[in-house]
Amino acid sequence: MSLRLDRPQDWVAELTLDRPEKFNAMRAGDYDLLLSLLEKVEADADVRVLILTGAGRAFCAGTDLSDGFDLPAGGDPATGAGVPPDLGGRVALRLFSFRKPVIAAINGAAIGFGATLTLPCDFRLAVPEARFGFVFSRRGIAADGCSSWFLPRIVGPTKAADWLLTGRMFDAAEAQASGLLTRIAPAEALLKEARLLASDLASNCSPLSLAVNRQLLWQMAGAPHPFLAHQLESRAMVATLAGPDPAEGARAFREKRSPTFRSNAAAAEFIGGWPDFSRAGSD
Repeated sequence: MSLRLDRPQDWVAELTLDRPEKFNAMRAGDYDLLLSLLEKVEADADVRVLILTGAGRAFCAGTDLSDGFDLPAGGDPATGAGVPPDLGGRVALRLFSFRKPVIAAINGAAIGFGATLTLPCDFRLAVPEARFGFVFSRRGIAADGCSSWFLPRIVGPTKAADWLLTGRMFDAAEAQASGLLTRIAPAEALLKEARLLASDLASNCSPLSLAVNRQLLWQMAGAPHPFLAHQLESRAMVATLAGPDPAEGARAFREKRSPTFRSNAAAAEFIGGWPDFSRAGSD
């Protein structure tokens, strides 16, 4: 199997891209498998945090080009009629709507889809030797994975243009200086740090609050006015106050102990009714 799903600790799932002999390059069928595993993780109430990583010396070398670009094509690009969805974009959109925090533990090269896969994650940890490349222009294709939306929001339009238009490779130090990485960790400590972060989130944070707050961050990425944030935060406040977690959070604070939250990220169903304010004011 080209992907592996493990449970290294309570409340944490670890999804590993597992084709080390091909630097974890993705074949067409691997994208559907990845999507099905994401669905499985989100449906599992015993999982509160997901870690994404790669086997061997690479995180993901992008699409496997052994036989050229085996990617969906067809339809009319001018109108969009019949155009198949980009495989990387399907994964990015699924991660965008995910209700649990996602940590990318980038253990080596992240190129093409390997680079765009990290963008919808909430935390990006990398080894010092990691190299990144949004290499699409050097392969003669368009960018994938909704990277034209995510990348400028994470690192700003100037750095996004530098990386996306030139398609050049860059190292972990530049990635961190530009805001792409949360932190850099030695190879022998990378998974340990990712798991410590995952354990902290899973043990000390409300699953419902995590689901709501990660969606607030993404929904507001393109909002034209803070009043839209006020509207959604007001709705989210009422929804979270209706559950058991706020009372437990207050008790734990008063008693100077770790909280025992009982909510489930699935309780954030009301998020599906939120308008998509990322396009607000564009018409």
